[in-house]
Amino acid sequence: MGDGEDDFTFATEKQRAVLELLANNRTSKEIAGALAVSEPAINRRIEVLRLRLGGITRHELVRRYRNWRDRIAPDAGSSVPCVENDDEFIQLGARAAFGKAGDGSDADETTARFRDSIAVRVDAPWAEEMPPPRVVPGMLDGSNAMLSRGAAIAIILLAILASLAVGLGVARALADIVNG
Repeated sequence: MGDGEDDFTFATEKQRAVLELLANNRTSKEIAGALAVSEPAINRRIEVLRLRLGGITRHELVRRYRNWRDRIAPDAGSSVPCVENDDEFIQLGARAAFGKAGDGSDADETTARFRDSIAVRVDAPWAEEMPPPRVVPGMLDGSNAMLSRGAAIAIILLAILASLAVGLGVARALADIVNG
């Protein structure tokens, strides 16, 4: 393995590229996007390195690599450029070629990508002024609301009593038939 546990001369170029991005606090998904490979491939490379160094944790792997890199070339820049993602957007593949808007004129990336877009305004449903919901029908609201509601309550009570009386009558009739 070399002269000690912090010797990364055994690492391949691909493994060093992964280590460099890992040392820049990138996730496996970000590293996969930057190197244009799958996330499982990145995780396999990291796992091979971890096992080669005795099954250390990912954090310990990064710490050892940073120490080794700083010891070997303290002033040298990284061999793999740092992946900067504006607004936490992750580039997952190779960037498409931009430059022509289709009509022969030069266009910047934004124009080329969104030249056919339209503005859409969507207001939240709760932002609209809505009338209060009606809890009772209109005939129970108004100038004679108390009288209307009292009459409705009386009618409902009479209906309940009538259905109770009919139910008792049916039950008595059935009892007479069974006993009789």
